[in-house]
Amino acid sequence: MAELTVTILYTRIVRWVFVGLAAYILTRCILSLVRSKNPAEVWAYMRITTYEPAEGGFFNVVSDMSVPVTHWENVIGRAKSCDIRAEDSALSRNHGLLMRGTNGTWTYRDLGSKNGTYLEDLKISKEKEMGPPIKLEYGDVLRAGLTEFTLMPISVEEKNNNMAMRRSDTKVMEAGPTLAALTLFQILTVFQLWIAMGPEYLEQIIISIGGLCVLMWVYTGVLRAAGRTGFEMECIAFFLSTLSLAVVASSAPAALFKQAAAIAMGVVVMFVMCVVLRNLEISKAFRWLLFAVSAALLAANLAWGTIGFGAKNWIEIGGYTFQPSELVKVAFVWIGAASLDELFQKKNLWVFMAFSAYCLGCLGIMGDFGTAIIFFVTFLIISFLRSGDFSKLFLISGAAAAAGFMVIRFKPYVAQRFATWGNAWDPELVNAAGYQQTRTMSAAASGGLAGVGAGNGWLEQVAAADTDMVFGMLIEEWGLIIAVLAVLSIVTLAFFAVRSIMAGRSTYYTIAACGAMSMFVFQTMLNVFGCVDLMPFTGVTFPFVSNGGTSMIVSWALLAFVKSADTREKASLAVKGGAKR
Repeated sequence: MAELTVTILYTRIVRWVFVGLAAYILTRCILSLVRSKNPAEVWAYMRITTYEPAEGGFFNVVSDMSVPVTHWENVIGRAKSCDIRAEDSALSRNHGLLMRGTNGTWTYRDLGSKNGTYLEDLKISKEKEMGPPIKLEYGDVLRAGLTEFTLMPISVEEKNNNMAMRRSDTKVMEAGPTLAALTLFQILTVFQLWIAMGPEYLEQIIISIGGLCVLMWVYTGVLRAAGRTGFEMECIAFFLSTLSLAVVASSAPAALFKQAAAIAMGVVVMFVMCVVLRNLEISKAFRWLLFAVSAALLAANLAWGTIGFGAKNWIEIGGYTFQPSELVKVAFVWIGAASLDELFQKKNLWVFMAFSAYCLGCLGIMGDFGTAIIFFVTFLIISFLRSGDFSKLFLISGAAAAAGFMVIRFKPYVAQRFATWGNAWDPELVNAAGYQQTRTMSAAASGGLAGVGAGNGWLEQVAAADTDMVFGMLIEEWGLIIAVLAVLSIVTLAFFAVRSIMAGRSTYYTIAACGAMSMFVFQTMLNVFGCVDLMPFTGVTFPFVSNGGTSMIVSWALLAFVKSADTREKASLAVKGGAKR
C-alpha cells in the first residue's frame, strides 16, 4: 500500500515537472528560431550603365550605378520584380539570369529576350528561346538593350565585413542547457514508464531512451567540434522523438527497439542529405535517380503491396514492413524543387506535374487517400512557388475536387469517413464509424493540462492510437500543454522555412524547405483535427511522434530540407560556413 502511494505521488508531481521541462525546451527552441535572422549575403556587385541615343550617332549616359548581388540566382530586366533592374525600354521585362555556382563561378543565360544579349560584341542569345549558360568572369561586360552590366567582385575588406555582419546577425540558441533539460526529461520518463508498466519492459525502455540520449549528445558534440552552432531544429526533433518512444513504450513496448533504430537511421539520413545538399549541382543531378527509384517503389507497391488499415500501401520483406509512399515524400520534394533557371523552362514544370500525377494516381489505386491529400497540397504549394500562377492552380484544384467527389461516390469507406465528419457522437456512429474518434476525444478530455502520466492511459487499447490517433494519446498521457507545444514546434519550423525565402541562396533550397514544411504542417493538421473530429479522419501520422519506422526516418529526412534553407553563419551543416562559402 505504501509503495502504491509513493508511485501515485511520483506521477502526480513529475507530470508537472514534465510540463515545465517541455515548456523550457521548446520555448527556447521556438523563440530562437522566431527571433533569428537569415542574414543577407553580398556575393558580388553589378555596375549598371544605361545610355540614350544622342545626335551624331553618339550615346549619353543616363544612369551609372552599382548594386549588390545578394542571391546566387538573379533575374535581370526592367520589371519591378527583377533582382537586377534597369530603366531601359529596350530591355525585356525578364531579360536574363545571372547565376552563381557552388564553386563560386558565375554564368549568364538569356531568357529569349526581344533584343538579345551581347558579351562584349559577341551575341550570346537565341531567338525567342532560352540561351545556353555562358560563363562570366569579373570585369566582363554584358550589353542588353541600351544598358551595360559589368560584374564586379567584392573587396577582401568588404568580404571580411560581410562575414562579420553575418556573425553579428546570427543568433543561435546555446544547445547545452536545452540538451541538459531534455536529458532530465528522458531520465524522468524512464522512471515514469517503469512505475506505470512495471519491470517487464524496463530493459527495452532504458536502452531505447538511453540510446536516444547518447545519440543526441554525440550528434551535437561532433557538429560542435566541426564549428556548427545551430541546433534548434534538431532539439525539437529529439524532443518529439522522445515522446514517440514514450508512446511506443506505452502502446507497443515490443516495438521499442525498432522505433529507436528508426530514429538513429533518420538522424544518419538527415546528416547525409545535408552533406549532399551543400552542392547545388549534385543535388539537382540526384533528382533523376530519385525519380526512377520512386516510380519503381510505387509500381512495386501496386504489384506486391499488402493491405493495412484499409490501404494497400505496405510492402513486406523478410518479416519487415515499410511504406513506399512515405519514402516517396522525400523524392517528391527533391524533384519538385528547382533553381531559378529551371523555373523559366516550361518542360521542367511539366515533368514535375507528370510525376505528381503518377504519384497521386498510384496512391489513389492503393486507397491511401490521406497521403494523397498531403501530396496534392504539397504539389499546389510547390507549383505556386515555381510559377506564381494562381489561375492554373484553381483549374487543377477544380479537377482534383471533381476527382474527390468521384472517389467519395465509388469508395464507400471514404464516403463513410466524410459522413462521420462532425457526427462522431451520433448514437448510430459512436460505436461504429465514430468509435476511434469518440474514444480519442474521451481519453484526451481525461488528460487535462498535465496528463495522467506516461503508461497510465487507456487509449492505447484502441486501434491506431499510437499512429493515426496519437494526438489524443499525447493529450491523455502528457497533457494538453505538451501536446499543444508539440504542434507549435511544427508550426515554428514552417514559419522559419517561409521566412527563409527572402534570404535564400537559391530558389532550389527555399522551394524544398517550403515543400517539406507543407507536408509537415498539413500532415499535422490532418492528424490533430482528425482526432478531434474537426476534419475527416484520414489516417495519417504526426511527424516525429507517431509509431512507425518509415514515418520516423522520413520526418528526419524532410528536416534536412529545412536545414538547407538556414543561411545563418555556421548554423547549418547543409551550408558551408565562413570564408569557404
